[in-house]
Amino acid sequence: MTFKGSVRALLLGQLLLVVALTSVAFVTAKKDRNQPHAHKGILKPYTPGSFGVALSKKEEKDLAEGKSVMKQSLPTASSDGSDAPPSGGVLCVQDVDAPVEAVWYQILNLNDYTAKVAKLRSSKNYVEKQNAKDKTVNIKTKMVLSAFPGYSFESYYDHTYYPDKSSLTWRLDYDKTSDFDDVSGHWHVEGLGEKKSRVFYACDVQMSGPIPTPLMNYIGKQALKQATSWVKKESEANPTLAHAYTPKTTTTKSIVTASTAVTSPRGGVSLDCLTSKLGRFASFSKPKW
Repeated sequence: MTFKGSVRALLLGQLLLVVALTSVAFVTAKKDRNQPHAHKGILKPYTPGSFGVALSKKEEKDLAEGKSVMKQSLPTASSDGSDAPPSGGVLCVQDVDAPVEAVWYQILNLNDYTAKVAKLRSSKNYVEKQNAKDKTVNIKTKMVLSAFPGYSFESYYDHTYYPDKSSLTWRLDYDKTSDFDDVSGHWHVEGLGEKKSRVFYACDVQMSGPIPTPLMNYIGKQALKQATSWVKKESEANPTLAHAYTPKTTTTKSIVTASTAVTSPRGGVSLDCLTSKLGRFASFSKPKW
């Protein structure tokens, strides 16, 4: 072996060792999960209810063809090159050929997620209770995501289901220590008749530190594509299932197109209030992939 070849081999070996040690340290580092999280919430929590999302005619056509419509703010590293934790959010819209009740059956059965959600290694509820007065349901869940070789994320989520608003919102359980720095999410389901639904999924994630580009691509791109596809698949395969927490009802449709306000027979929203309803998604464009 030549001198240059020996140097290259040595440098490559050192690089692989660093990567291996970093990966092992990331995965195996022991944490006392019962200790409080570093903070009590940084990302803005979602308000349950309709998103009032503006959809173009092209997007409505895509939804009718079974495709998902995606709006995003990908989690990326700081633009100034600093080590500031990356953060970002996604919004997916998907039409499902199944009743609202069947969709909620899939979403609310968090203990079953591992058999349906790619790269989710564990999903187990440790709190589940219903408020007798307003019928909201609090579900706390431990999830372990193996998103990329060498990277595993264990986090604890605090969900609240609002049957009267057909929404589920969640943040971290800040009484426990999670690997994600912060998370804020929202499922919302609207009825498009008795046998069809429109599903909305939004999630903002803030990472705890610098993340490799391939992993960021997965968290942003792949997770975005998969966010509602598994719910569509499982709901359409089991359209008669219904969760005990979900009332038998069809949710008000309040969809707005980009060119005109659409008011359904069951109510709707106007473009005048679109910006306030869209909030963090007002300026997002469709991902270019």
